[in-house]
Amino acid sequence: MAVAQRSGRSRYRLLLLILTAATLLTLDFRGFGPLDTAQSRVRDVLEPVVSAVDVVLGPVAEVWTVMFTYNDLRSENERLKDELDRLASADIRGAAEQDALERLLDATGVTFVEGVERLTATVLRDSVGNFDDDVMSIDVGHRDGVAPGMAVVTSAGFVGRVETVEAALSTVTAVSDPSLVVGVRLLDTGDVGLGHGMAGDPTRFVVDAGLRWPETGDMSELPAVGSPVVTSAGSRYPADIPVGRVASVEPSEAGLAQLVTVDLAADVQDLGYVTVLLLTPTDEAPVGPDSPFQEQSP
Repeated sequence: MAVAQRSGRSRYRLLLLILTAATLLTLDFRGFGPLDTAQSRVRDVLEPVVSAVDVVLGPVAEVWTVMFTYNDLRSENERLKDELDRLASADIRGAAEQDALERLLDATGVTFVEGVERLTATVLRDSVGNFDDDVMSIDVGHRDGVAPGMAVVTSAGFVGRVETVEAALSTVTAVSDPSLVVGVRLLDTGDVGLGHGMAGDPTRFVVDAGLRWPETGDMSELPAVGSPVVTSAGSRYPADIPVGRVASVEPSEAGLAQLVTVDLAADVQDLGYVTVLLLTPTDEAPVGPDSPFQEQSP
């Protein structure tokens, strides 16, 4: 019972102290020294109490602040995420546009033919014909002046020939197709021969007709590795279109002819645009008496 009374008196004294302190702290008598001293002492007395209250209520205040600012933080995070997504999307679009521009420039920057009308075409990657690696479809046809047999190029070089033509669509047989025979000239030696794509390797072309092995055995008469190979003036296509560069030279099985392997200049498997040379092809086939392709038209 005594303990309860003492506890009650203590709470009463604490309450009275707090009320007295509040009264003193809120009074404002400028220049009244005793009051200033009393206020200072009250602050000293209440400092432990205020500190204890801060310790107890501090975490509660933080939780309270977080509760009321959570939605604002979430909204800000969502806004920042949307902004990052927008920037990433813009970056991807920019890269795609740059890639398309570079492909277009690759197709149209043709400098190796003059005086020939030309037409830029888009390679249709979703066309049925494009399931064949050596055949591609393009979005131009006879209404654009395209005809079968016309040469198709990029700035890198010879891509192939127009095979079939519809009103607004054409198919192109790529230079990598082994059945497409092309008359070529080796710039290093001036020799003219016939070549075609290599089965299973769309990056290679082999010249296996028309080039004799040096009868003297002088290897200096062979074309140098890395030397250019272009279309010949006797082919069905305009002369001097780059075909590729010599990769290797070896004798045929009989040892009488050269087998010249060429790295193709144009990457026929990664085309976005091409240029069609609107020049009606000649009817003459570049075949000679020793050619194994006498009945084929390059």
